[in-house]
Parts: sequence; structure tokens; C-alpha cells
Amino acid sequence: MPMISLKHIKKTYPNGLTVMEDMSLDIEDGSFTVLVGPSGCGKTTTLRMIAGLESCTKGEIWIDDVNITDMDPGDRGIAMVFQNYALYPHMTVAKNISFGLKNFGYGKEEIKTITAEVLELVGLTEYANVKPGNLSGGQRQRVALARAISKKPKVFLMDEPLSNLDAKLRVNMRSELIRMHQKLKSTFIYITHDQVEAMTMGDYIAVMNEGKIMQYGTPDEIYSNPQNIFTAKFIGDPGMNIVPQPDGTSLGFRSSKTKFHRPENFDGAVFRGKISTRERLGDINHYTILSDDGCEFAVRNEEFFDFGEEICLYIEKKDLYAFNREGGRTEVGALPAEEAGL
Repeated sequence: MPMISLKHIKKTYPNGLTVMEDMSLDIEDGSFTVLVGPSGCGKTTTLRMIAGLESCTKGEIWIDDVNITDMDPGDRGIAMVFQNYALYPHMTVAKNISFGLKNFGYGKEEIKTITAEVLELVGLTEYANVKPGNLSGGQRQRVALARAISKKPKVFLMDEPLSNLDAKLRVNMRSELIRMHQKLKSTFIYITHDQVEAMTMGDYIAVMNEGKIMQYGTPDEIYSNPQNIFTAKFIGDPGMNIVPQPDGTSLGFRSSKTKFHRPENFDGAVFRGKISTRERLGDINHYTILSDDGCEFAVRNEEFFDFGEEICLYIEKKDLYAFNREGGRTEVGALPAEEAGL
């Protein structure tokens, strides 16, 4: 039984803009579920509706067999962590945590115990009497997490909590959040527009676009078995290369599955093009390849090619993906003639 169910949600704003028409999603109890998609796809709206900060125009939201659609935010057993930390600058780290606990009716000794426990959990015990202005971005985010944990919620909602951190710190905080989830065993719902973050952190991923769930599944399912062109292109670094066919369908292939030299007993598709750009990424070259008809795609490989050099790419049939005219996944049929290239 899913812990959180969104059932046929519609969201229309007072100005008449409908951002969600009929969205349903089941989130597993205790899972780390990531909502990923481009800006404006409905991620934050979904999170805010679960939190009770925005209302649903139609549909229902259930948590643990309880319909919470019209329940006050404070009664939902949910804690939300924002990207801007939302800490009180005039209070110490310990007081930022204990302040909310007073409103929950905890006694003085209970508050002291809970505050000490969560500070130890997030590794900030020695900063208990420091104010947020004297902390790094990563430390402030951990304070925000500690404050959320102290309320012992059923569900943690996180709206791009790492987006204000630099790249190295963001990687470190990803690992900390994963470890924290494993310790707490609570349900985490995490928003990001960064598909790498989604793939490395989530037990489950919901890929969103224009208020719709494009695909829901494990990171491996989403990457290896995309059900539509949007998911195929959005997930992966780089995303899947999509090659339009004359009949309106498309073929797709992952950069990692390309070969520059014809394999023995080859059975697959051959694409031709010229090197348009080259980026050196350590021992790997990241190429952009441009065909005569203007089709552009990305390939990573250890081999070195010069700008303007014409190359052939060989992709085995088992590594090809086919999509119909509507962009949905279909079976790989007859392949284009090798002479036609791209």
C-alpha cells in the first residue's frame, strides 16, 4: 500500500491558468522519491499541495489511508525543507531547532534531549550556540534538516535544498541526505531539476513535464527503459540521442553504446556526421556530431578526432530504441539503409 497517493489532481490558479489536468502518483512508504523535470513542470506545485500550502482544484491526497486534501498543514505530519534554509538569523542553531518544538507542546527537558539528538545526527553538536550567519551554506542546510527532523514527521518534503550550494558541497550533501534517509527510514520526497541528482539519490524517480508524470520507476528503469522521447532525452548525461526518421518515427541511442569502428558480425544502424565540437573531459572526449541534414547529437569516447572530421557511428540493434510519431516507445523495426546514414 502506498504511503502517499495523489488521485486525479487538477490545479487551476485564480487567473485561469491550469498547470495540472489529471495527475496521479503513488509514493511508497519509506522511499526516497525524487520529482525531476524542467522549470515550470509542476514539481513545486505538487510538493506544496502535499504540504497543504496550496489547495487542489480537483482530486484527493491521501497519507496512510487518511484523506488530507482539506487538512490544515500543521496536522499532516509533514516537514518541509526549502532551498533558502528559512532560518531565524538572530537565534543560535540550538534555538532554531528548539523554537518549533515549544509550539508542539514539548517540555523543557524533552526539547533539550531532542535538540541534542538531532544536532548529533547532522554533525553540528559543536555549533549549537553559533548563529546561522557564521555557518557555511552546507552547515545552514544541515540546521534546516535538523529542525525538520526534530518534529519527527511521517514525511519529509524537500524543495531543491541543495541548489544554493557549490558543486563540491552539493555532492557531499547528497551523500549526507542518503545516509540520513537510511537512518530515519522516513518517506522523503525530493524536488530537483538536476537529473544527475535524481539518479544518484532516488529509490524512485517521477519524471515530470507540463504537469504530467511522464514516467515513474527506479533510476535503472527510467534510464534503461524510457517510455517516451521526453524521458529518454531528459535522463542521462548526456541524454539519449534522438534521430528522426523519414516516416515521422525516431530512433534513439545512448552515447555509451556507440562504436567508431565497425564490429564483427555487425547488426544495427550506422550514422554518419562531422565533428562539430569537442570538449576534453579528463581521459574522455565529449563530441557534438552534426549530420548533413542538420541532426545533432552527443557522443563521449576516448578516441581523438579533429574538428570537421567525418566519422561513422555503429550502434547494435539491441542498443537502439524506437519511438512512434507521438513520441511513445515502440518496437525497433527495420533499420534505415546504411548508405542513407543520418
